[in-house]
Order: sequence, then structure tokens, then C-alpha cells
Amino acid sequence: MQKNEVKSVSSIIEALQLYDGCEIDVRLTRDRVLVLYHDATYDHHSLLNTDFKNLRGVQTFEKLVSHPQVIKLINEKDKTLWIEAKEDTAFGLKKDSQFCRALARKTTDLLKFSKLRLENVRIISFSTEILKAVSHIRTCRIVPYLFSATDLFIPHYNLKTVTQMFISLKRHIHVTKKMGIGGLLFSKLFLDGFFSLFQSSLEEIKSLEEKDFILGTEAQSYKEEKDFKDFVIITDYRGERKDGRGKDAGPLICHRGM
Repeated sequence: MQKNEVKSVSSIIEALQLYDGCEIDVRLTRDRVLVLYHDATYDHHSLLNTDFKNLRGVQTFEKLVSHPQVIKLINEKDKTLWIEAKEDTAFGLKKDSQFCRALARKTTDLLKFSKLRLENVRIISFSTEILKAVSHIRTCRIVPYLFSATDLFIPHYNLKTVTQMFISLKRHIHVTKKMGIGGLLFSKLFLDGFFSLFQSSLEEIKSLEEKDFILGTEAQSYKEEKDFKDFVIITDYRGERKDGRGKDAGPLICHRGM
């Protein structure tokens, strides 16, 4: 996805028609409108310092959850909507607890007053403060994962997330369950390559998944979809699937719409 790419309600509907579900990103504007938007900035300005009326082409979360086709797909076709509540802060690096609660409250209220079957909705986030403030909707924690700045000649890795990669997935799962959060979404890097040396076997990780607890990861190719078919898969792959994923495959969730 290109930076600042705007996803429309129609692209999310298309994803819900083709996949088992769709993952979307939501953020709050300065005037506290919940919008379908990935980045923290718009036109080089913080979204938290921008009113909705000044956002061109950006659509609201309310428009999505009230759309008749979305309601039909979620309620009648049993598709799932995965909502990533993006953490922003008005205080720089310091956590903004008031903002986290406001975002959780706004998201929860819009969903509760919609006609969607809430059992087919998931709110996911890196921020446990946001997730703890959500009520009556299944939540999933995204464990921080390894990433690097791509605009540098020498990749710069975030030390906090590098540290997270050395922690056992069993530990991440235990901590998440203890928080009362209903699932854990983790990077495939935990189980593929160097960091798999610090993890339990794939079979042991799978055994930790309970009926009421979700385990999911991401995939960027058809092969990765097949490799991690035992989990919920949030995928960026848009290619052909000649052989399908097999009858025992987990849900395939389209990442950010078509």
C-alpha cells in the first residue's frame, strides 16, 4: 500500500465479498470524527490537528458500518470486520490515555448503535490502553513486531520492537490472556527464520489457541497463506489461488481492502 493511500467503503465491500473478512484502519480527527485512514498525518499535518472537513476523499467509519451491503455481508454472509484502532498521541512520545479512551469509546459506540452482528466484529490494536477501554466487542492485541525505516540508506531498527521479537510467543499469549484480551496477532517472523530459534514449535503454539482465543498472523504471498493456514491470516496477497487453501484453513482476512 502506498503511503497515505485512502481506502473507500466500496473497496472494503469488495474485499468482504472475496475474502472471509476485511481489516481496516481507523483514526480520530481533531473534531473527533472517526475516519478510515492509515497514517497519522494528512498533507504533512497531524490528523489530530486536522478537522474532517479538510480531508479530501477520506470517508467516515460511520458510513462504513451503516452501509446496507456491509451489514448484509457481516450479518448474512458471516464475514468479519477487523478494525485496527490506531494509537495517536497529542503529547509526543508520552502515552495519551485520554485519547486512547476517546478512540475506544467512539469506535464502540458507533458499532453498538449500528445494525452489525457484533460477534462478527473485532477491534485490534497495538495499544492495550485502547483495547482495555473497549466493551462488548471482541478485542485482539497486535504484538509489536520488527520493522525498519525504509527511507534510510542504512536500515534503522526500532530497539523496542526488536526486543519484543526475542520474547516467547507463549509469553505474549499468556500476558494477552491475563489482560482479558480475546486474541493475539503476531508477526510471521516469530515462526519463520532467525527468531523462530527463540520460539516453541509451531505445533506447541497452535495448541495454546483455545476456542475463545484468536491467534493470527500476516501473509504477503500464497505460500505464506498455506504455511500459516492454521491461524487467522491477514493477507496482502492478491494473486490467484488455484488450489484453494484446503478445507482446514483458517479465515483469510483482506488487509485494508482491495
